Formats: sequence, structure tokens, C-alpha cells
Amino acid sequence: MSHRRSSLRNTLYQALRSLAFVTIQGPTLNFYRWIVPIFISTFICFLELVLPKGFALIGDKSVSDYMATFFVALPGFFIAALAAVVAFNGGDLDKKMPGVIARITVYGDTENINITLRMFLSYLFGYLTIISFVGFFICISGSLLSPNLSLPTYVNHHSYISYAYEFLKVLFLFTISFLGSNVVCCTSIGLYFLSERVYQTILPDSDEFDKDK
Repeated sequence: MSHRRSSLRNTLYQALRSLAFVTIQGPTLNFYRWIVPIFISTFICFLELVLPKGFALIGDKSVSDYMATFFVALPGFFIAALAAVVAFNGGDLDKKMPGVIARITVYGDTENINITLRMFLSYLFGYLTIISFVGFFICISGSLLSPNLSLPTYVNHHSYISYAYEFLKVLFLFTISFLGSNVVCCTSIGLYFLSERVYQTILPDSDEFDKDK
């Protein structure tokens, strides 16, 4: 019985490991992962509520249509970036990043470790890949299910059913807006490290550090 539980735990750990980036602790990470996406999503939902016509959430040239196109175009780029990070042998990819901590389980032992830039970028692009897939399937699912979830004409617009329907619309908009802005914000982190930071020194070599002193 304990062996089955251990096997199930390991399977679940492996299945969810592509989302491990959200658990990484580091300076400014929460700003990009949560604060900015939540602010953008809240603002978009506010516009949906105050604009006279709001947004078309489903159908041709709708929010879900544009966002599905956006999400489906990204996984190929992220997988290519992940492959490049794994294969790249220059810069400081294998130096540890100060203050960046990840929780890793190996053979049943869990420990918080200070990760390298290569590990950080691998976690980042793996996370962005799976989030892009999730966003795409949410957009497609919303479009496919919408005909069955439309509000009947006989329902009073001030009834609980009507309010629940409006809440689901706003929740759907908030979800895809959050995922989209989260992908953009986190991609900006990856682009910064790939385009500039990977060629800089994260930590100075000890002899150079002593010379500066």
C-alpha cells in the first residue's frame, strides 16, 4: 500500500513539474507572475462591465478567437528556447542565481536548493509551454460549450441565473486575460536572460572579486 502511495505521489510530482516555475522563490518574480497579470486581468474585466457593448467573448473575431490564435503560436517557440538553453554551453548558465530557490524532490527526498540560470530558464520555458496549451484549450472549450450555456430568452435579466451567467462570463474573461498576460510577463523575463543576462557574469570569479577590492 505504501509503495502504491509513493508511486502515485511520484507520478503526480512528475505530471505537475511543468508548473514548478510558480513555486520558485526569487526577487521580483511574483511581480511578473501574479501582480501585473492580476492587475491587467482586473482592468480588462472592469472594461467588460462598464463599456456599453462589452467584449465578444466567443465566435468569429472574439476574445477567445484571438487568444486561441495567440496561445497556439507560442509552444513551438518556447520548446525551441528550452532546447537552446539545454544545449547552450556559454555564459554563466551553470552558475547559481543569488536568492533564487526551488523545491526539488529526488528519490523521495525534498529539499530547497539554490538553482542555476540553466535550471531557472528550463523551468520558465517549460511553464510557459504548458500555460500556452492550457490557455488554448480553455479558449476552444469556451467556444465549443457556449451554445449549450447561452442564457434562455425567458430568463429574467435580474434573476440569480442571469447574475450567475454574467459572473461566468467575467470569470472566463479574467482567466484567459490572466493566462495571456502571465505568458507575456514571464516571457519578458526569459527574453531578458536570453538576450542579455546570459552573456553577463552573475557572480564574479573569486580572483576578479578580490582584485576589485
